[in-house]
Amino acid sequence: MQTFICVASGPSLTQEDCITAAASGFPIIAVNSSWQRVPDCQHLYANDRQWWDKHHADVSCTAKKWTSVQGVASHYGLSFFPSPLKGGFNSGQRAILLAKHLGAERILLLGYDCSIEHGTHWHGNHDVGLKNPNKNNIIRWKEQFARLAKSLPAETVINCSRHTELVAFPCGTLEEAMQNGL
Repeated sequence: MQTFICVASGPSLTQEDCITAAASGFPIIAVNSSWQRVPDCQHLYANDRQWWDKHHADVSCTAKKWTSVQGVASHYGLSFFPSPLKGGFNSGQRAILLAKHLGAERILLLGYDCSIEHGTHWHGNHDVGLKNPNKNNIIRWKEQFARLAKSLPAETVINCSRHTELVAFPCGTLEEAMQNGL
């Protein structure tokens, strides 16, 4: 069974979890700035043009870089991923869809907190010019993840984030999910 790990930027993301994920040998899709925690990731997904405008020149990992915005893909020479799921979206949601597109049968999530209770990101707030999550974003993201969950077979996605308010997917620890095929 092909397993992928998607690493988002929630404040619960730890360096230890990233080291464990990298050592697993599973393909990793880092979302936005989380490539810094898993620099050997195979894929980097960021949708927002503002993020690419600010960070494209600084991304030093050799991962294949993806977006779902054709103009951004063309401008920066990124791989274009046309999402099969229509409607509102967020980069973490699209990273899961990208994993499915790349052949994942099982997807483990790290840093998918869907909460700002413990901060905005593992790296703190974004620099000026980029948006940070607020309560309205969290509500919208939960709805987007719920829509995604309905489109996937049960138990496809396991949320291994250390702290999460995302209830669209079953939860478990990273170690259990990797060892027991949770």
